[in-house]
Amino acid sequence: MEQAKKSRRCKRDRLSSLPDCLIHLIMSFMTAQEAVRTCLLSKRWQNLWTTLPFLDFDLWKFEYGGPRRNKSEKFRDFVCMTLLRREPCDLHKFRIRLYFDRMFQPECDMFISSWFIYAIKHNPQLLVFDVNFSLKGPLSLSVFTCASLVDVSLNYINSVHNIEIINLPCLRRLHLSFTDLLQDFLDKLFCGCPVLEFLHLKDCSREYSVNINSQRLKYLKLEDCEFDFEAENIMEVINTPNLLYFHYTNREFFGHKMLLMMPSLTSANIILSNSYDPFSYKDESNILIGLSYVKNLQLNGYGIKVLLETELPNCPDFLNLKDLSVIDICLSCHFKLLSSFLNHCPNLEKLSLQHDCCCCEEEVDGNQEPLKIAPFKGKRLEKVEVKFNRYDQKFPRVIKYLQDITEKSSVQINMTSLY
Repeated sequence: MEQAKKSRRCKRDRLSSLPDCLIHLIMSFMTAQEAVRTCLLSKRWQNLWTTLPFLDFDLWKFEYGGPRRNKSEKFRDFVCMTLLRREPCDLHKFRIRLYFDRMFQPECDMFISSWFIYAIKHNPQLLVFDVNFSLKGPLSLSVFTCASLVDVSLNYINSVHNIEIINLPCLRRLHLSFTDLLQDFLDKLFCGCPVLEFLHLKDCSREYSVNINSQRLKYLKLEDCEFDFEAENIMEVINTPNLLYFHYTNREFFGHKMLLMMPSLTSANIILSNSYDPFSYKDESNILIGLSYVKNLQLNGYGIKVLLETELPNCPDFLNLKDLSVIDICLSCHFKLLSSFLNHCPNLEKLSLQHDCCCCEEEVDGNQEPLKIAPFKGKRLEKVEVKFNRYDQKFPRVIKYLQDITEKSSVQINMTSLY
């Protein structure tokens, strides 16, 4: 008898007894297709998905047992059916993730525009539009006047040039990818987003002159946002007095003036992938001066060598810098350059170096006299971490240089092989 009671207790559906808000929270981790399928569980679940404030439509994860050529069409029909049968309640999150499929054409723009309009009309806070192809429709026009939005991520939006007004009073985070940006759009963006704190621009093309001017911005990521190669007198000005984190990646071009004004900066990550021509570097740039308030700094890529060579003569002291990481600079050939920069960091406590292998044209000469490098003047350096390629024949030089600059016996040097 007791065993039967225990069995009945175990079979009780405790999940269904939860209030709708908690069940919706659980369902928020599902794709829209998975959420709709819960209607088969019981009568309690039959209509729960129709009031779900989280909708995630993902073509990549869409399950369909028929021919692959029909998958996009079935996905399109599923999205339309879901939105049609859903109750008229507000959305918290609306996400669309698509990949290019000819079966989607030529009505693709029309359907996606209708989905976009549906989302905007239901006051979403989080909007994600993730595609890997360009759309012709004016999708972005309604997005930039949706007062409820807090977090927006858009890919391949090509119609920002036509935006007359931006009014996003609650927007705090914005991610734009593969979008043509004009200065007029950026000016309207910062004017119409009074609480914007996080801006991420990735693979966006920009006009000859760009000015990012924001008193509110705290986090800024610029990844491979290129200028027109034929444009002249390119100027990039970033004036963000309250910025805390700055990430800058440039893999193609570095022949333009760049002025940074970031007095509150705490952390920065600068990645210059290519070995840029020092003659194309503009002396008017002040990248190091703009970063001089930073506490944690990562310098990455072969282009950092040109940056240091050009700006070190006018480089200020990095009085706040505690943690410095340098990656992909040939330490065996350019350690003296690094050492010169270190002497502008008197309060440095931790130094991290990653040295893969020498890509310089200089040949290895075992009898070559090592460079004489002045000791590091900083008295607070406690730890040096080095990741190296054990097959690099020049790496013993780096060890000697490290020993030369770290006169303090208390400095801990840890070395780890990359391979």
